[in-house]
Amino acid sequence: MPLDERELSYFIDILECIHDVQKFTESVSFQEFENDKMRKLAVERQLEVIGQAANKISKETQQTYPSIPWERIIGLRNRLAHDYGDILAKRIWDICHSSIQSLLESILKIDAVLEYVARDESLKRLGE
Repeated sequence: MPLDERELSYFIDILECIHDVQKFTESVSFQEFENDKMRKLAVERQLEVIGQAANKISKETQQTYPSIPWERIIGLRNRLAHDYGDILAKRIWDICHSSIQSLLESILKIDAVLEYVARDESLKRLGE
């Protein structure tokens, strides 16, 4: 099933947020992350955007890509948006270091996304 332009844009938004999360967490320890309020909030915001974009992708498209944990992504977004101070830094850290890479890999297996990334100079870094 080909992606329409709107859904493709949501996948690209997710890729860009994943890239940001990886950059924001790549050279810091957990303790540095936990103590850096600005970095922690920036990562939480990018995870929120990922969940919001995932929520806008149709159920039909979600079913086409069952390797992507749609419900978990959207559920995390809802917790981040509504639980306020209740989010543990360790949970966010673990997501950044255990789940985000596999999400990136799953999205880059989608032909339309991969083709778009290959054509767009500013996004080529996402496919590397």
